[in-house]
Amino acid sequence: MIQGLILAAGKGRRLGGLLNGKPKGLLTIGGMSLIEHQIASMRACGIKRIGVVVGYGADYVKSELGDEFAYIENKEYATTNSLYSLWLARHWVDAAFLMANSDLLADSRIFHRLVQTTGTVLAYDSSSGTDAEEMKVSLREGRVVAISKSLDPELAAHGESIGLIKFEKATARQLFEAADAIVQGGSRNDWSPAAVAAIANRAPIGAVDIASLPWTEIDFPEDLDYARTSVWERMHKPVKEPSASPAIPAVRRAVGGGAIAQSAPLREPLP
Repeated sequence: MIQGLILAAGKGRRLGGLLNGKPKGLLTIGGMSLIEHQIASMRACGIKRIGVVVGYGADYVKSELGDEFAYIENKEYATTNSLYSLWLARHWVDAAFLMANSDLLADSRIFHRLVQTTGTVLAYDSSSGTDAEEMKVSLREGRVVAISKSLDPELAAHGESIGLIKFEKATARQLFEAADAIVQGGSRNDWSPAAVAAIANRAPIGAVDIASLPWTEIDFPEDLDYARTSVWERMHKPVKEPSASPAIPAVRRAVGGGAIAQSAPLREPLP
């Protein structure tokens, strides 16, 4: 049994007035919110137990999603970050789990790839990872050895973590122990990958390159425009690219070359 955990406590300040007072996980694309897309993809993978860490705009999230999910409230959302939200879920998670950042729009096949891959595994895009805002990963023999925004993209980074990771139960225990040590040490404003980085040298964390599939993280207004056009269209239409990889779009995200088959539908109703 695998659980799903969505980190959705942040305010999304950089999106300004586009949010209308709601958290950015409730931005709509194709008639569904980002969180609903993630829930649909998780359920398509057989994940039934889903928890959502809420904070800013918590009542909006609960009202839109309903009462069939577990809600973990981060009341300190204004002064903490995603690591703290992850730490708050330590008593709810009791099995292997798939963790997603709520600002992620990703093809459902990415979720399937992680769930079907043995062990703890992170999704990354080898065609991205040069921007200062991007969460970069360093790999050695297929394993994650470092993850940080500050990695040198020329010397150490092999791509960008997209904000979707599956943890086996044993690794999940190590992850929460690391998160607890960081929080108890006084660092409550770190990103959740800080806990991943803390265990990378002792826990095997694999990596799946999803550069051929559409996805985006939504931090800025231009990211939302890109999600609603290029990414959304590629998720629902067969796309054939030239054999040579196209240039990376100016909006920070890229979809790699190669043929992309029809995506599994994301717009399935929530049970």
